[in-house]
Amino acid sequence: MSESGEGRNYRILLGHGAANGAGYELTSEKLVLPFLYTAVGAPVFFAGLLVPIAAVAKLAVQIVAAPVISAARSNKKFIALAAVATAMALVVISLTVNAVPVDWLVPVFLLVSMTIGAAGGFYSLAFNDMLGRVLPQSRRSRLLFTQSGLAGVFAVAVALGSQFILPPGTSLAAHQELLWLGIVLILVSAGLVATVREPEKVRAPEPEPEPEPEPEPEPEHTSAARKGRIAELGHGFRIAFALPWFKHFVIARSLFLSIELAMPFFSIHAATFHGNSVTGLSTFVIASSAGLVVGGIVWPRIGARSIRLLLTLAAGAAALGGVLALTIEFTPALQSAQVYAIVFVLVGLGAQGILNGRTLYLVSVTRDIERPFCIASSSVITGVVAVGLGGVAGAFAQLQGVGWPIGIMVVLNIAAMIYTTRLRDIRPTPAATEVAPATLEPR
Repeated sequence: MSESGEGRNYRILLGHGAANGAGYELTSEKLVLPFLYTAVGAPVFFAGLLVPIAAVAKLAVQIVAAPVISAARSNKKFIALAAVATAMALVVISLTVNAVPVDWLVPVFLLVSMTIGAAGGFYSLAFNDMLGRVLPQSRRSRLLFTQSGLAGVFAVAVALGSQFILPPGTSLAAHQELLWLGIVLILVSAGLVATVREPEKVRAPEPEPEPEPEPEPEPEHTSAARKGRIAELGHGFRIAFALPWFKHFVIARSLFLSIELAMPFFSIHAATFHGNSVTGLSTFVIASSAGLVVGGIVWPRIGARSIRLLLTLAAGAAALGGVLALTIEFTPALQSAQVYAIVFVLVGLGAQGILNGRTLYLVSVTRDIERPFCIASSSVITGVVAVGLGGVAGAFAQLQGVGWPIGIMVVLNIAAMIYTTRLRDIRPTPAATEVAPATLEPR
């Protein structure tokens, strides 16, 4: 592709990623949907399942959709359709949240979360595959980190602007206004990506097998089609667990779920204090987005020195956010939206660091032939763990109060910090630093 064509695609993808990322921050199933869910009085137990259900749906779709993406001539239509599907699911939430009985909102929120996760799985597969063909390696890292920073800035600007420009009305109306703004941004991102000039995929010949003979028959694609994706995934498990470091990584990643799953409970916790505040939700979106902006500056520099240090500090930031949230609960003088916003800065910063760090670790420590199996295997295991942990935390929130799951998450964060010391410390290779942080897969 010519230099002018690459420059055009770069600008389009920059706008697309910034709009999609900002839209995600304004509609996130980790912060916005649990806050809205709790504010309307729905049962807290099911709020803990919003993120695990989205994660499992994303994984399931990625397993099924990989052959579809691989066989397609271009990917931009899949990326646009995934964004539109996400927007339409959020429209359902906005239209029903004050129009149906609270008990009916439970299946609506769970179904929407599942749809968002499934669309996100399709999106990330198609986007990452397309990115490798439309931009050279030298431009990918710059694009993705710039997208992340701009997305955070846009989200802050939109959320802050909504407080001053849009009429306040009721607190529920203010929450819905934020959701609609996010929907508009996601649809804008779908329109932008549809204009990318994407070269058709080159059909490469069948890859030659590894030097050592494999027990499977030689025609690998035929065998995979016959046995199905589950058999192929089982083959990946065997390859991944044959690696001596992989077990420790899976345990560490499972402990890090305490950070990834924590945001909905902080959102629920914040909603118990500020659910009726007109500016409460937008304040917390601003804080979370600010955490991403700070992380986009800080984490790449720390990760370039030590990925293990990055993971340890990220877990520490999330633990500190949990301690502050519990302190706020028992200190009435601190129960203001501005003070609680610091919690979301810390948790958002920690979550971004974990997502970035685990991606860089896998890329740095695996060979090309091992990497897809290690990613898929660790995702399946932690997806199952996420559903169980989310259910247990949700039960504690329903029966004992939302402070309990936050306390559990803090303990697991500290355990994650300690266990991370068992991982081999590595400096990322130049190739690894070109990999997109996971936060840059907006869905």
